[in-house]
Amino acid sequence: MNILQRRKIMTFDELIQLAREQSNEIQRDKGTLFEKIAQIYFKNEPTYKNLFSDVWLLNEVPEEYAIPKKDTGVDLVARNEATGELTAIQAKFYDNKIYKRHIDSFLAELGKSYYSDGIIVYSLDSLSSNADEAINQLSKPVAQIGLSDLRNSQVAWESFIPSRPNEVKVKNVKKTRPYQNEAINLTIDYFKENDRGQLIMAPGTGKTFTSLKLVEKMAKQTNKETFNVLYLVPSIQLLSQTLIGWNNDTELSMHSFAVTSDRNASKKKNDDELSAKDIGFPATTDSEKLLSNYKKIENNQRDLTVVYSTYQSIEVLHEAQEKGFPEFDIIICDEAHRTTGAKALGEEASVFTRVHNNNYIKASKRLYQTATPKIYGTDAKQKAEDSSIVLSSMDNKDIYGEEIFRLGFGQAVSNDILTDYKVIVLAVDEKVIQKDMQKVLSDSENGLDVDDVSKLIGVWNGLMKRSSVDKDAVFEGKPMQRAISFINTINNSKKISSQFNEVVNEYLDGNEIIQQSINVRHVDGMMNTLEKKEALDWLSEDFAEDETRVLSNVKFLTEGIDVPNLDAVIFLAPKKSQVDIVQAVGRIMRKFKDKEYGYIILPIVIPEGTTPESILDNNKKYEAVWQILNALRSVDERFSAMINKLELNRKKPENMDVIGIGEAPSVEDMENTSTIGEKDDAIYQTSLDLDWGEIENAIYAKVVKKVGDRRYLEDWSEDVAKIAQRHIEQITIMIKDKNSKTAIEFEKFLKSLQHNINESIDEKQAIEMLAQHLITAPIFEALFGEYSFVNNNPVSEAMDKIVEELSKFGGFNKEQDELKEFYDSVKLRAEGIDNAEAKQRIIITLYDKFFSKGFKETTQRLGIVFTPVEVVDFIVKSVDDVLKKHFGKAIEDEGVHILDPFTGTGTFIVRTLHYLKDKLSNGEITLADVTRKYTQELHANEIVLLSYYIAAINIESTFAEINHEEYKPFEGIVLTDTFESTEQEDTLDDSFFGTNDERLKR
Repeated sequence: MNILQRRKIMTFDELIQLAREQSNEIQRDKGTLFEKIAQIYFKNEPTYKNLFSDVWLLNEVPEEYAIPKKDTGVDLVARNEATGELTAIQAKFYDNKIYKRHIDSFLAELGKSYYSDGIIVYSLDSLSSNADEAINQLSKPVAQIGLSDLRNSQVAWESFIPSRPNEVKVKNVKKTRPYQNEAINLTIDYFKENDRGQLIMAPGTGKTFTSLKLVEKMAKQTNKETFNVLYLVPSIQLLSQTLIGWNNDTELSMHSFAVTSDRNASKKKNDDELSAKDIGFPATTDSEKLLSNYKKIENNQRDLTVVYSTYQSIEVLHEAQEKGFPEFDIIICDEAHRTTGAKALGEEASVFTRVHNNNYIKASKRLYQTATPKIYGTDAKQKAEDSSIVLSSMDNKDIYGEEIFRLGFGQAVSNDILTDYKVIVLAVDEKVIQKDMQKVLSDSENGLDVDDVSKLIGVWNGLMKRSSVDKDAVFEGKPMQRAISFINTINNSKKISSQFNEVVNEYLDGNEIIQQSINVRHVDGMMNTLEKKEALDWLSEDFAEDETRVLSNVKFLTEGIDVPNLDAVIFLAPKKSQVDIVQAVGRIMRKFKDKEYGYIILPIVIPEGTTPESILDNNKKYEAVWQILNALRSVDERFSAMINKLELNRKKPENMDVIGIGEAPSVEDMENTSTIGEKDDAIYQTSLDLDWGEIENAIYAKVVKKVGDRRYLEDWSEDVAKIAQRHIEQITIMIKDKNSKTAIEFEKFLKSLQHNINESIDEKQAIEMLAQHLITAPIFEALFGEYSFVNNNPVSEAMDKIVEELSKFGGFNKEQDELKEFYDSVKLRAEGIDNAEAKQRIIITLYDKFFSKGFKETTQRLGIVFTPVEVVDFIVKSVDDVLKKHFGKAIEDEGVHILDPFTGTGTFIVRTLHYLKDKLSNGEITLADVTRKYTQELHANEIVLLSYYIAAINIESTFAEINHEEYKPFEGIVLTDTFESTEQEDTLDDSFFGTNDERLKR
C-alpha cells in the first residue's frame, strides 16, 4: 500500500492505475485492494449506504450468520437494513474480459440459502456473453456494477487512503437554483387546493432534482412518520438514473424500493430495453415481496419511502395496494407525455394510462412532469368522440390538472440556464461527390451508396465547422469534439462507424494540413447498461483537441443522458417521435465552459440537375429535416417565430445556417486562410457546381413553406384580440363603483378624450381605447423600439399616465403580472424584423385582423377600410402633376401643405415620403426639402387610437429610413375627429392630452 499512501490521487482512473503499479500485476494483491475499494464504495455511495446497514469483507462477517470464511467466490457480504437479508458480492479486478469460468464459483455460492441476491462489481464495463447468460438463468437476481459506476460515484476518490478508509469523503449534494425554487413553491401552493398538476421543464433544467426537493418540502410539512412516494418512469434505464440521483441528492433519510416487470417477460426484444440486473440495485417483480419488504421497515421508518417503478410494472403496485400497501402521498409521473393515449370505452387501459385512475393506484397527489407535453388536436378529439374513444391528452385538466410551472427552451436559454442551439443544414452537391469519391463508391464490400457517402461528407464538414460560401474563412472556429449521431438501424450505425474514416480520407485526398481525427463508435440497446456507461465516459472524458469523438446509435441516447460538454447531435435519418428529437436536442443544451452553441447537424444531398424551384421536393428523402425543424417549433416559441420571420427578414437567422458543401478544402485554401482570415472567393466558388446563392435562398424558402405557419400573423392577431377583451372586462369591473378613486380618475380621462376627439365618445369606447393601448404598446416597442415611439408620442404618453393612475388602485398590476407571459410571447413574435417594409406588413395585418376579430362594432361604426397602395401612389403623383400644371408648384416646395384628415394607418403620408425619397435619390430635391416637409408641412388626423398609433409609427419609421440620423417624432399627427376639430374653440385644463391638443391648435 506504500505507493498509494505516498502519492496524491486525483481521479478514480488514477487510483486503479496506481493499484496495478503497486501490486506488480499480481492478481491476488490487485484483488485484495479492489475488495477494499468495493467496500468503500458500498459504505459511502448514498444509494447503497441507504440500502445496507453493514458491508463486511468475507473474513469480517459475524459468526451468527454461519457463513464459511473460505474464499469460494464471495468477497464481501452486505446486510439489507430494511429486511435483514444478506447480499453476496464478488469484486473482480481484471484487465481483460470476464468469462463464465471466472464467476462460476460465485454463482454456485449464491445458491446457498443465506443469500437473497448478489452483486458483481468489476474493473471493466462488460462481462462475456456466456457469463451474462449464466446470470440471467439464475433464480436469484444479480446486479452488476462496472468501472463507469465506480468512476462516476459520489465517493471523492481523491480522498481515499487504504490505511484510513473511514476518512473517505463524498461529494456535496446539489443545491436548488432560483427557478427550481419557484417551481417548488408554486407546486406546494397549488397542491393545497388541487390533487393533480403538471410541471413542464426543458431537458437539462433538472426536473428530476426539482421533484425530489418538492417531495422533501412536502414531507417536512406533514406530520407523518414517513412520506410515501411512487416515482414512475418509462424505462429501466431512467429508473436506475432516478434512483441513484435521488439517493445522491436527498437531504432526508430515505428507503428505496425498485419494481420491474416479470424477469421472463422482460427479455430484451428491442434495442433500447434493459433488464432488471442493469439497475445495480435489488428489484422485485412480485407484489407480495414488495408488501413484505415495506412491512419490515415499519419499525425503522425514514423520512421518505420511495418506490421507483416502470409504468410497465404498474400491475405489481396495484396488486400490492389490494393486499394492504398504503396509499401514496404523491405519484411523480416522469416523462408524462408517455401517459397520453387512446382506448375504446370498456377496453382495458394501457399500462401507461392506468396511473390516471385513482381506484387503480391510490394516491393523494399526482404530479405529471415532462419537457414535451403531448396534446391531441381538435380533429383527433372529434374523431375519438365520434368513435367512443377515450383520449388521455395533457390539456385534459380532469386527468392531468393545471400547468403549474413551465420553463421552455427559450426561457431557459434567456435565463442562462441552458446553452442555445444552432441548426446547421449541410447541403452536399451530389455531382461533386460522384466525381471525387470513386474509390469508396466502387467498393461493393462497404455497402455505402452515394447518398450515404454524401451525408458522411456533410457530417465531417459540420463537425469541422465549415463556413458558408459568403464567409471569409474556410472554418469558423475550432472543430467540434463530441457528438451523438442518430440513424435508423443498428446495421447502418455499424456500417457508418466502420467506414467513416475511409470516406473522409478519400475526400481530403492527402490534405495533411487538416490534422483533426474523427473517431466514430457504434453503441446500441443490446449492450448492457455498463457498456453504455463506458461509451458515454469515452465520449465525455478529457482528450486531445485534435480529436473528435462521435457515438452512433439508433435510439437509446435520448433520455437521461448527461454529457454537458456534448457539442452536437447529428440526424442521419428521420425519427418518428418528436419527443425523441426534443430529448436529443436537450442533450446539447447543457451549460459548459466556453460553450457558445449546441449544434444540430442535418446533412442533406442535392442531386445533380436540381433547380432552385425543385429543391427539397422529395418529401421522403428530406423527411428528417422537416421532422427535426417541426419538433423544434413545437417546443421552442423562439424557433417558431424565427421560421415565420424568414420570409419577412432580409438577414439570415443567427440560429440556423444553410451551408453548401462541394469539394474538400484544398491545401491552397488552407494556406491562404485561417479560421479568421480571408479566403479567395474565386477558388472556393469552383468547389460547388451549383449556383449556391440561389440554392441557399431556395432552401430557406422551402423551410418556410414546409415548416412555417401560414396563419401565423392571423393567429397572432386573434391572440391579441382575446387579451384586449380581457383588459376591457377588467377595466369595466374596476370602474363599476363610480365613487371609487379608480372611477374618478377614469372619468377625468374620459372628459379629456371627449374634448380632444369627440364629445360623443362614451365610457365603453374609452375603455376600448385603453385596452388597445395596453395590448399594442409592447408590440410597437418590439417592432419599432429604435424609434422610441412609445416614449415620445403625446397620445401614448397620455395613455401611459392613465395606466399609471389605474395601477395605483384595484389590483390592476396583478392582472398585468398574470399577462406577462403573453406579453413576452407577443414581443418574441414581433422583435427582430430587420426592415421597415416587413414591419409595416406585420402591423397592417395585425390592424386588419385585430379589429375584425376583437372590435367588430368599431369596424362597422367607422367603416375601417384600406386604400390600395397602388391607388395611393397614383393619387400622390397626380397631385404633384396638378400642382405643377395649375399652380407652378411641386409637392416638395415650401408652403405646400398636405393634410390627410382620415389617415388610417398613414398610407397616404408614407407613400408621399416614398415619392419624395425617389426624388431625393434622383437628385431632384435635397434632404432639407424632405425634412422640412416632414417636420412642418405634413399633417394627419385620426380618430381610432390603434390606427393613430400605426400611422405615427409608419410615418416615423419611413422618415428614419430617409434621414439615417437620430429619431425625429412626427408632430403633424393628431388624435382627433376631423369634423369636430374645426368647431371646438373652448379650452380644457387637460392633464392627459394637453400636448395632443396643442398639435391640433397648430
